[in-house]
Amino acid sequence: MILYLSSGEQIRGDLIKSAVIRSDMSPVPVTLEAEIRIDEDMESRLIEGETITLGGQGDEMRIIKSVKAANRIAQGSREMDAVRITALLSACHAVSFVRERAIVKENVSLSAIYRAAGAQIRAVQSDFPVPRFYCMAGDTPSFHINRALQEEGGIVRWKDGRLAFFRLADLFKQDSVMNLPNNASDDVDSGFVERHEIPWFISIDDNGGFVMGDRRSARSVRFSPFKNAQRLRNMSACLVQRKVSKINLATGVVAGDLINVVGGDPLCVITAAHVFESGTDGSGSNQYTKLWLGDLREI
Repeated sequence: MILYLSSGEQIRGDLIKSAVIRSDMSPVPVTLEAEIRIDEDMESRLIEGETITLGGQGDEMRIIKSVKAANRIAQGSREMDAVRITALLSACHAVSFVRERAIVKENVSLSAIYRAAGAQIRAVQSDFPVPRFYCMAGDTPSFHINRALQEEGGIVRWKDGRLAFFRLADLFKQDSVMNLPNNASDDVDSGFVERHEIPWFISIDDNGGFVMGDRRSARSVRFSPFKNAQRLRNMSACLVQRKVSKINLATGVVAGDLINVVGGDPLCVITAAHVFESGTDGSGSNQYTKLWLGDLREI
């Protein structure tokens, strides 16, 4: 795995003990977790606020946590520490910070909300208007962005240097990026959990009458104000995990991609974790991609 410091200098592969690039459907859709051996010169470049660029993708990651590991090791005549870092996609990382001032927006685009929260993105592909967005002082914008996405019945994902919005149904209209044997993964059945964790919603209209969501199935019920019937139905639609698969390293596969399961229905990547373990500590080297796959559940 190739990583670059903010100076443009490549981090030597033998210094990277482990690294995990995780792609998912959250408002900050790419994260990096790594353990890197450091000397005095390297330590100052891997502190909170510094950036690391991913080789290949070219995505810039902002370090939000840096913790020195306990064990020191010797390399030649030098003693070296190690540091464990957590980094978020730099273009979106600001939306994960607690706000000092409130954000109150009505009838604005999703990209405008991202920018109001400090994100550095020019546009969101397939952008949509958000009727109401409130994030109070002391709250975190990413939670409320996630709620706006739920109300619209979609997700965001990062691919090819762009943030894109997809409605859940449209994820399954894409071309698949790879084939996966049906027996190359662990199946997940979750009917009991779905009944408890995928609710249907109810609201009240301007006249005080009830507005019902999709209540065809026995589910828990939640109240959500200022919603029409379409938004209530959107809020009950979700991706449900069906398989977990471990494959050879495939960094080009990201959340939102469609996987063709041989002998089964296509599944969407909910999370893709790309793992690199160098084995420099004697534990053995390893590289693989782990995929969490799901299908669309509309109650």
